[in-house]
Amino acid sequence: MHRIVGLDVSGDNLRLVALESGFRGYSVLEARSAPLPEGATPAERLKAALAQLPRGEDDTYAVAMPGAQVASHLVTLPFTDARRIEQVLPGEVEGAIPFDLEEVVWDHAVLSQANGRTEVLVGVVKKTALQQALASLAEAGIDPSLVTFAPLALATPSERGMVARDGAAGAPRTASEAVLDAGPDRADFCLLDGGRPVLARSLSGAGAALWESARTDPRAADRLLSPLARDLKLSLRMRGKAGALSRLLVAGDLARLPGAAERLSAELGVPVEPLALTGEAAQVAQGPGADYALALGLALRAQQPRGRLNFRKGEFAFTRDLSQVRGHLVQLAIAAAVLLALAVGLGAARVASLSRQARDYDDALCAATRKILGTCMTDYRQAIAALSGGRSKAAGIPRVSAADVLAELVAHLPEDAMPTLDDVELTTTTVRLRGVADNYGKVDQIVTGLKKDRCFGQFQTPRTERVRGGGEKVQFSIDFAYTCSGEQPGGA
Repeated sequence: MHRIVGLDVSGDNLRLVALESGFRGYSVLEARSAPLPEGATPAERLKAALAQLPRGEDDTYAVAMPGAQVASHLVTLPFTDARRIEQVLPGEVEGAIPFDLEEVVWDHAVLSQANGRTEVLVGVVKKTALQQALASLAEAGIDPSLVTFAPLALATPSERGMVARDGAAGAPRTASEAVLDAGPDRADFCLLDGGRPVLARSLSGAGAALWESARTDPRAADRLLSPLARDLKLSLRMRGKAGALSRLLVAGDLARLPGAAERLSAELGVPVEPLALTGEAAQVAQGPGADYALALGLALRAQQPRGRLNFRKGEFAFTRDLSQVRGHLVQLAIAAAVLLALAVGLGAARVASLSRQARDYDDALCAATRKILGTCMTDYRQAIAALSGGRSKAAGIPRVSAADVLAELVAHLPEDAMPTLDDVELTTTTVRLRGVADNYGKVDQIVTGLKKDRCFGQFQTPRTERVRGGGEKVQFSIDFAYTCSGEQPGGA
């Protein structure tokens, strides 16, 4: 049985949610917690807590970096092409952080794409912090396949429809709702619109002493909740275009703090209530399950890791010990042998089919050239040259000059998006254009203008890169074909 385990290390407790994943989906197996003993190193405390919980030899683990160690940035790009997003993001990240890219590990998750724009959440963590966290987990016997950003994982149970909606007075799934998991060591916040996250960030937190006092002292509770409410208002203003907030769900220690929900509701003007899981997750948690929201979110993100923000990349990429999968080697070998046999059979059939087609084409070409030219030709290049006068040296001379092509190119550049051209490479069949445009939108206008000429075609995806120190200016390279040169193969 393959288990995916989300681990939430918070305060003095370790919370665990395990999923069983298969070809038909997943099921929630268990949700448990164990206290972290005092007076030891973090790795020793985690190891002692794990010893109290059931573990499998083949378990896959998912954890989150502490919010204080992760810098998050929302990036808006004026296009939706995945390749261009990958090309542009490194420059955007480098300009947003006070470190060299070699000092950090970063990854991104696409939050939304609409109206030709893409909203991207970027998480950045210093390599030293990630290395220390992985070393501490390894000392406790944990090698996680997923290390992600906690506020983004916190949104996952709501994304999957695993959070009860009764408290929202029957609010539709298109409404906006927020989730806040706060305690002595963290304050993770996410905003969802239409069931999808549109904002995820860590808020400033208070120390353990203030949290302990707030449980019995109303004035301490005010000192704790006032900054939290202020940060929530600022976060909601950041995403003013989202729909009206239907409710705020609280989890972690904040859900158990007396009077916290009422105070935040009065400050924000929206219903505030403890997060409650639903369905199978609620049954396994044996209650509302607000304490297990993050652990469940981590397990769910590991269950479908593609496109998810994960700091295990590059030199920190997850590699699994072969001894953990030795039980699957025989099955993998049999499957590989079957696939190899199928590939060989299909390849042989394909080669035989292509050989028959080639013979048929040669016979047809020979018959046509014998009928027209009086001689059999099976090389299509020689046949085209002979049929088009290709025996003459003049047949290979283009009908236009490079100056003509350049004049035609400049005539179709839009006046309101005229770039600064650095280099133009022309042949009789291809054009390569390099230069600098005012922004990404101008590059699209340039391509659209060139496409209006019937002689320009087969446009490749433009390569773009933001000019350092140039504001919104973008350096671009556009490759396309020129089809009106009149060049004849086989000439000269």
